[in-house]
Amino acid sequence: YRLLADSIIGALYDSLDMRQFAIVKSIASFASNAERFPRTPELTASGLTEGTDLSANTAFAPTVVTLTVGEVGLKLTITDLMAMGGIVGIQHYGQEAGKAVAEKRTTDLVALMAGFSNSVGTTNTDMPDAFFLNAIAYLRGAKVPGPYVSVLHTDTYYKELIGAIGGSYSALANTGQGVRAESNDLPGAGDGGMVGELYGVNTLVTPLVDEDGNSDKENGMYAPNRAIGFVEKWAIRPELERDASLRGSEVVVTAAYAVGETDDVSGVRIVSDGA
Repeated sequence: YRLLADSIIGALYDSLDMRQFAIVKSIASFASNAERFPRTPELTASGLTEGTDLSANTAFAPTVVTLTVGEVGLKLTITDLMAMGGIVGIQHYGQEAGKAVAEKRTTDLVALMAGFSNSVGTTNTDMPDAFFLNAIAYLRGAKVPGPYVSVLHTDTYYKELIGAIGGSYSALANTGQGVRAESNDLPGAGDGGMVGELYGVNTLVTPLVDEDGNSDKENGMYAPNRAIGFVEKWAIRPELERDASLRGSEVVVTAAYAVGETDDVSGVRIVSDGA
């Protein structure tokens, strides 16, 4: 069991952990399977007249988004002959199972970007840097405080955006460093999917970004401390059960969590061809 648990921990370190770009809450110690996220309305102040009573009341009615936890996981059955005669040990099975659950968690979080009501970009059109900058402009225009994070499909980033950097804003190259240096573009993503900052926005690359009905990639940009939430009842955990009559063991890996959009205004889809 210790080898199994250690192998899963190692697999998680190698995976893109999208939870760091969400509002994370744990309900592990509570007798509940749901958590609430408040949404505060924007208030407007107005000018006052000296000596005049401020009699009008400004309505203040926060709303709430409730996320209810569900389970995800998988089971692998390893017979004694497989364990004793195979080319891999139980650590390898545990590692692959842990990676599968971690990828499911990331997929669920990334898929939330497709639900943002506001979008930039054009269907069946490769993504230039103008799309990226339009997303920043939208969030700034909506008075969404930063920092922001963008999540782009692998094809969108490597096949479209990198080659287009500076295509619309070549005036950025005003110090002799070149437009890519000016835009703080880092051309390669690490194993965890992190590219770095692009125009001041933390940028992630993953093939888990969804496609819409037109086969366009539904990339996105959002404020991680406002737009999406993650609630965890228990983290990814392994269990090992011996089945003597089967002459084997069952490896069960599960997690219990919920994801959801917590503030639609704080996120924007970036539609691109991504082919």
